[in-house]
Amino acid sequence: MRIVGKTDIGMVRDTNQDAFKIVALGTGAGLALVCDGMGGARGGDTASSIAKTVITETVQGKYQEIMGAEAAQTLIREAVLNANRAVYQMAREHPEFAGMGTTVVLALLYQNHAYIAHVGDSRLYCYRGGALSQLTRDHSYVQEMVDRGELSESEARNHPGKNIITRAVGVNWDVEIDVHTLELAPGDRLLLCTDGLSNLCTDAQIMEVLGSLSIEEAAETLIRMANQGGGHDNITVVIVES
Repeated sequence: MRIVGKTDIGMVRDTNQDAFKIVALGTGAGLALVCDGMGGARGGDTASSIAKTVITETVQGKYQEIMGAEAAQTLIREAVLNANRAVYQMAREHPEFAGMGTTVVLALLYQNHAYIAHVGDSRLYCYRGGALSQLTRDHSYVQEMVDRGELSESEARNHPGKNIITRAVGVNWDVEIDVHTLELAPGDRLLLCTDGLSNLCTDAQIMEVLGSLSIEEAAETLIRMANQGGGHDNITVVIVES
Protein backbone atom coordinates (compact mmCIF):
# COMPACT_ATOMS: atom_id res chain seq x y z
CA MET A 1 0.00 0.00 0.00
CA ARG A 2 1.21 3.49 -0.91
CA ILE A 3 -0.33 6.87 -0.09
CA VAL A 4 0.51 10.34 -1.39
CA GLY A 5 -1.07 13.72 -0.64
CA LYS A 6 -0.90 17.27 -1.87
CA THR A 7 -2.67 20.53 -1.05
CA ASP A 8 -2.70 23.84 -2.90
CA ILE A 9 -4.09 27.28 -2.07
CA GLY A 10 -5.66 27.60 -5.51
CA MET A 11 -5.79 30.71 -7.67
CA VAL A 12 -8.21 32.92 -5.70
CA ARG A 13 -8.03 32.36 -1.94
CA ASP A 14 -5.61 34.20 0.36
CA THR A 15 -5.26 31.29 2.79
CA ASN A 16 -5.42 27.51 2.62
CA GLN A 17 -8.08 26.20 5.01
CA ASP A 18 -7.73 22.59 3.84
CA ALA A 19 -5.72 20.02 5.78
CA PHE A 20 -4.67 16.44 5.15
CA LYS A 21 -2.82 13.74 7.03
CA ILE A 22 -1.23 10.42 6.08
CA VAL A 23 -0.29 8.06 8.90
CA ALA A 24 1.40 4.64 8.83
CA LEU A 25 -0.15 2.46 11.52
CA GLY A 26 1.49 -0.92 11.04
CA THR A 27 2.16 -3.54 8.41
CA GLY A 28 -0.15 -2.73 5.52
CA ALA A 29 -2.26 -0.39 7.64
CA GLY A 30 -2.65 3.36 7.52
CA LEU A 31 -4.87 6.40 7.80
CA ALA A 32 -5.70 8.86 5.02
CA LEU A 33 -7.55 12.02 6.04
CA VAL A 34 -8.79 15.19 4.31
CA CYS A 35 -10.51 18.20 5.91
CA ASP A 36 -11.93 21.42 4.42
CA GLY A 37 -12.43 24.18 6.99
CA MET A 38 -15.10 26.88 6.99
CA GLY A 39 -15.83 29.94 9.09
CA GLY A 40 -13.57 32.71 7.82
CA ALA A 41 -9.83 32.66 7.27
CA ARG A 42 -8.85 31.97 10.88
CA GLY A 43 -11.89 29.87 11.72
CA GLY A 44 -11.63 27.53 8.77
CA ASP A 45 -7.92 26.99 9.24
CA THR A 46 -8.39 26.38 12.96
CA ALA A 47 -11.28 23.95 12.51
CA SER A 48 -9.51 21.80 9.92
CA SER A 49 -6.27 21.81 11.93
CA ILE A 50 -8.02 20.75 15.14
CA ALA A 51 -9.93 18.00 13.35
CA LYS A 52 -6.76 16.69 11.71
CA THR A 53 -4.90 16.61 15.03
CA VAL A 54 -7.67 15.05 17.12
CA ILE A 55 -8.58 12.39 14.56
CA THR A 56 -4.94 11.43 14.10
CA GLU A 57 -4.28 11.24 17.84
CA THR A 58 -7.43 9.20 18.48
CA VAL A 59 -6.67 6.68 15.75
CA GLN A 60 -3.00 6.35 16.70
CA GLY A 61 -3.85 6.04 20.38
CA LYS A 62 -6.52 3.34 20.01
CA TYR A 63 -5.46 1.45 16.90
CA GLN A 64 -4.78 -2.25 17.52
CA GLU A 65 -2.92 -4.71 15.34
CA ILE A 66 -5.86 -7.09 15.63
CA MET A 67 -9.32 -5.57 15.20
CA GLY A 68 -12.60 -6.75 13.78
CA ALA A 69 -14.72 -4.73 11.37
CA GLU A 70 -16.97 -3.47 14.15
CA ALA A 71 -14.00 -2.27 16.20
CA ALA A 72 -12.53 -0.45 13.19
CA GLN A 73 -15.83 1.30 12.49
CA THR A 74 -16.20 2.23 16.14
CA LEU A 75 -12.68 3.69 16.14
CA ILE A 76 -13.25 6.00 13.19
CA ARG A 77 -16.64 7.12 14.55
CA GLU A 78 -15.03 7.95 17.87
CA ALA A 79 -12.21 9.84 16.15
CA VAL A 80 -14.58 12.05 14.17
CA LEU A 81 -16.85 12.60 17.17
CA ASN A 82 -13.86 13.62 19.30
CA ALA A 83 -12.85 16.09 16.59
CA ASN A 84 -16.38 17.42 16.38
CA ARG A 85 -16.49 18.18 20.09
CA ALA A 86 -13.01 19.67 20.13
CA VAL A 87 -13.88 22.10 17.31
CA TYR A 88 -17.24 22.91 18.90
CA GLN A 89 -15.66 23.59 22.29
CA MET A 90 -13.01 25.87 20.78
CA ALA A 91 -15.72 27.89 19.05
CA ARG A 92 -17.71 28.15 22.30
CA GLU A 93 -14.68 29.40 24.24
CA HIS A 94 -13.43 31.84 21.59
CA PRO A 95 -16.09 34.12 20.06
CA GLU A 96 -13.87 34.94 17.09
CA PHE A 97 -14.27 31.30 16.00
CA ALA A 98 -18.07 31.20 16.36
CA GLY A 99 -19.69 29.14 13.62
CA MET A 100 -16.51 27.49 12.41
CA GLY A 101 -16.53 23.90 11.23
CA THR A 102 -14.91 21.51 8.79
CA THR A 103 -15.68 18.66 6.47
CA VAL A 104 -13.98 15.34 7.13
CA VAL A 105 -13.38 12.35 4.89
CA LEU A 106 -11.09 9.56 6.01
CA ALA A 107 -10.12 6.00 5.24
CA LEU A 108 -8.67 3.63 7.83
CA LEU A 109 -6.82 1.07 5.73
CA TYR A 110 -6.60 -2.25 7.52
CA GLN A 111 -6.38 -5.89 6.43
CA ASN A 112 -7.37 -5.27 2.81
CA HIS A 113 -10.32 -3.09 3.76
CA ALA A 114 -10.98 0.63 3.79
CA TYR A 115 -13.10 1.80 6.69
CA ILE A 116 -14.53 5.11 5.54
CA ALA A 117 -16.06 7.97 7.54
CA HIS A 118 -17.25 11.30 6.22
CA VAL A 119 -19.13 14.47 7.12
CA GLY A 120 -19.75 17.26 4.61
CA ASP A 121 -18.96 17.45 0.90
CA SER A 122 -15.35 16.31 0.72
CA ARG A 123 -15.36 13.07 -1.24
CA LEU A 124 -13.86 9.61 -1.55
CA TYR A 125 -13.70 7.90 -4.95
CA CYS A 126 -12.55 4.41 -5.86
CA TYR A 127 -10.86 3.68 -9.19
CA ARG A 128 -11.07 -0.03 -9.98
CA GLY A 129 -10.70 -1.90 -13.24
CA GLY A 130 -11.00 1.16 -15.44
CA ALA A 131 -14.09 2.55 -13.69
CA LEU A 132 -14.55 5.32 -11.12
CA SER A 133 -17.12 5.21 -8.31
CA GLN A 134 -17.95 7.93 -5.80
CA LEU A 135 -18.27 6.13 -2.46
CA THR A 136 -19.42 9.09 -0.37
CA ARG A 137 -22.62 11.09 -0.73
CA ASP A 138 -22.32 14.85 -0.31
CA HIS A 139 -24.05 16.29 2.74
CA SER A 140 -25.19 19.36 0.84
CA TYR A 141 -28.26 21.35 -0.07
CA VAL A 142 -27.79 20.62 -3.78
CA GLN A 143 -27.33 16.87 -3.22
CA GLU A 144 -30.63 16.81 -1.33
CA MET A 145 -32.27 18.49 -4.34
CA VAL A 146 -30.76 15.84 -6.63
CA ASP A 147 -31.99 13.08 -4.32
CA ARG A 148 -35.52 14.53 -4.48
CA GLY A 149 -35.40 14.67 -8.26
CA GLU A 150 -35.47 18.46 -8.37
CA LEU A 151 -32.07 18.77 -10.08
CA SER A 152 -30.10 16.61 -12.48
CA GLU A 153 -26.46 15.77 -11.78
CA SER A 154 -25.38 18.13 -14.57
CA GLU A 155 -27.55 20.96 -13.22
CA ALA A 156 -26.13 20.40 -9.75
CA ARG A 157 -22.57 21.06 -10.94
CA ASN A 158 -23.41 24.68 -11.75
CA HIS A 159 -26.04 25.40 -9.12
CA PRO A 160 -25.32 28.60 -7.11
CA GLY A 161 -26.01 26.78 -3.83
CA LYS A 162 -23.65 23.86 -4.43
CA ASN A 163 -21.30 24.95 -1.63
CA ILE A 164 -24.00 24.98 1.07
CA ILE A 165 -23.38 21.93 3.23
CA THR A 166 -25.93 20.38 5.57
CA ARG A 167 -23.49 18.68 7.94
CA ALA A 168 -20.11 19.79 9.27
CA VAL A 169 -17.77 18.77 12.07
CA GLY A 170 -17.80 21.25 14.96
CA VAL A 171 -21.02 23.17 14.35
CA ASN A 172 -23.03 21.28 16.99
CA TRP A 173 -22.11 19.13 19.98
CA ASP A 174 -23.17 15.99 18.12
CA VAL A 175 -22.85 15.16 14.45
CA GLU A 176 -24.17 12.39 12.23
CA ILE A 177 -21.26 10.47 10.68
CA ASP A 178 -21.58 8.26 7.62
CA VAL A 179 -19.47 5.12 7.98
CA HIS A 180 -19.07 2.26 5.53
CA THR A 181 -16.58 -0.41 4.50
CA LEU A 182 -14.93 -1.25 1.20
CA GLU A 183 -13.11 -4.51 0.57
CA LEU A 184 -10.02 -3.58 -1.41
CA ALA A 185 -8.81 -5.41 -4.50
CA PRO A 186 -5.21 -5.38 -5.77
CA GLY A 187 -4.63 -2.29 -7.88
CA ASP A 188 -7.48 -0.27 -6.39
CA ARG A 189 -6.88 3.46 -6.07
CA LEU A 190 -8.77 5.62 -3.59
CA LEU A 191 -8.99 9.38 -4.03
CA LEU A 192 -9.91 11.59 -1.07
CA CYS A 193 -10.44 15.22 -2.05
CA THR A 194 -11.99 18.54 -1.13
CA ASP A 195 -14.58 20.25 -3.29
CA GLY A 196 -11.86 22.49 -4.69
CA LEU A 197 -11.08 19.49 -6.88
CA SER A 198 -14.49 17.87 -7.39
CA ASN A 199 -16.17 21.15 -8.38
CA LEU A 200 -13.67 21.76 -11.16
CA CYS A 201 -12.76 18.30 -12.45
CA THR A 202 -15.32 15.92 -13.91
CA ASP A 203 -15.50 12.25 -13.01
CA ALA A 204 -14.26 11.44 -16.52
CA GLN A 205 -11.19 13.62 -16.04
CA ILE A 206 -10.45 12.13 -12.63
CA MET A 207 -10.87 8.60 -13.99
CA GLU A 208 -8.47 9.25 -16.87
CA VAL A 209 -5.80 10.65 -14.55
CA LEU A 210 -6.07 7.85 -11.98
CA GLY A 211 -5.99 5.25 -14.72
CA SER A 212 -2.98 6.51 -16.61
CA LEU A 213 -0.44 8.00 -14.19
CA SER A 214 1.51 7.02 -11.09
CA ILE A 215 -0.15 8.20 -7.91
CA GLU A 216 2.52 10.87 -7.45
CA GLU A 217 1.95 12.19 -10.97
CA ALA A 218 -1.82 11.88 -10.57
CA ALA A 219 -1.83 14.06 -7.45
CA GLU A 220 0.19 16.76 -9.20
CA THR A 221 -1.93 16.57 -12.33
CA LEU A 222 -5.28 16.79 -10.54
CA ILE A 223 -4.14 19.88 -8.64
CA ARG A 224 -2.93 21.45 -11.87
CA MET A 225 -6.18 20.69 -13.69
CA ALA A 226 -8.28 22.26 -10.93
CA ASN A 227 -6.12 25.39 -11.04
CA GLN A 228 -6.37 25.53 -14.81
CA GLY A 229 -10.14 25.31 -14.41
CA GLY A 230 -10.13 28.44 -12.27
CA GLY A 231 -8.74 27.33 -8.92
CA HIS A 232 -11.67 29.00 -7.15
CA ASP A 233 -11.01 27.20 -3.85
CA ASN A 234 -8.24 25.42 -1.96
CA ILE A 235 -7.50 22.03 -3.53
CA THR A 236 -6.45 18.92 -1.61
CA VAL A 237 -6.00 15.36 -2.84
CA VAL A 238 -4.84 12.17 -1.13
CA ILE A 239 -4.43 9.05 -3.25
CA VAL A 240 -4.14 5.52 -1.88
CA GLU A 241 -2.91 2.59 -4.00
CA SER A 242 -3.61 -0.87 -2.66
